[in-house]
Amino acid sequence: MTNKLASMTRMKYNYTLLIIILVFTVFGFKEKPKTIIPDKKLENTASALTVNQVLNQIKQNLTCEWGGGPIDTIKTGALDNEVTGIATTFMATMEVIKKAKAQGLNLIITHEPTFYNHYDDMKPLKNDPVQQAKLKYINDANITIFRFHDYWHKTRPDGINMGLINTLGWQEYGDSDQMIFNIPKTTVEELSKSIAEKFGTSTVRVVGNPAMSLTTVGIVPGAWGSDKQIEMLNQSGVEAVIVGESREWETVEYVRDMNELGMPKALIVMGHADSEDPGMEYCAEWLKGFITQVPVKYIRAGNPLWTAE
Repeated sequence: MTNKLASMTRMKYNYTLLIIILVFTVFGFKEKPKTIIPDKKLENTASALTVNQVLNQIKQNLTCEWGGGPIDTIKTGALDNEVTGIATTFMATMEVIKKAKAQGLNLIITHEPTFYNHYDDMKPLKNDPVQQAKLKYINDANITIFRFHDYWHKTRPDGINMGLINTLGWQEYGDSDQMIFNIPKTTVEELSKSIAEKFGTSTVRVVGNPAMSLTTVGIVPGAWGSDKQIEMLNQSGVEAVIVGESREWETVEYVRDMNELGMPKALIVMGHADSEDPGMEYCAEWLKGFITQVPVKYIRAGNPLWTAE
């Protein structure tokens, strides 16, 4: 009797085990799904960043229209080139290009021309050894150069103006649209010297009485020409105007005659490069706000002029 009961118990256990095995075999054992967290670093580097993609991102972050024109275009390289790093600069000089190459920055965004005229037209110097050597170096290094001039001025705030204002530390004295600043009282000489010291240059040139006191200063960076410079000189209350560069037979002589006619004003010529380099430093910081896949660095072109003592 005992043996028979034990036998029946084993059979019942075996049947139960068999049923359990069949259930798992038919319906399967389902694990709780795991949540996959994407690797952000892999996301950023999964696909190559092209020149065209960089330009599209710039376009999306400007406040001005992006239209066709001969100035803000690719000067060397190609839109489908892969970007390993970006350099911003006032001008793509040979020194700047070499520094960019050494740092692995193969897209240079320059404010001013690379090939010695406003339109980067290489035809006039087609057989010139300097232009040929520069172009060969750029091509051999596989560097793409994009000129960022008109758009950087047209967007708001004007990128060049903002960079210079920040470098001068004049944010609280005026704005980037009017470019007229009410600064603490100083003299023409003191202001000129402070600009020279800040930019590390000995080539700041001045027209006007060095001892003249002033508090209201207009700024026309770059080389906008005499029309805009003279217009700024005649703005109400403006006592001095800082410019990047000026033709000596235009605005310079206009200010000389103003003073001779009893209309005291001063013109401070700080140099084109020094007046616009800060705007391209500001550009690098602006780009970093939306381009994160590759390094973005500012390379100062600097003022090449010096004075004989």
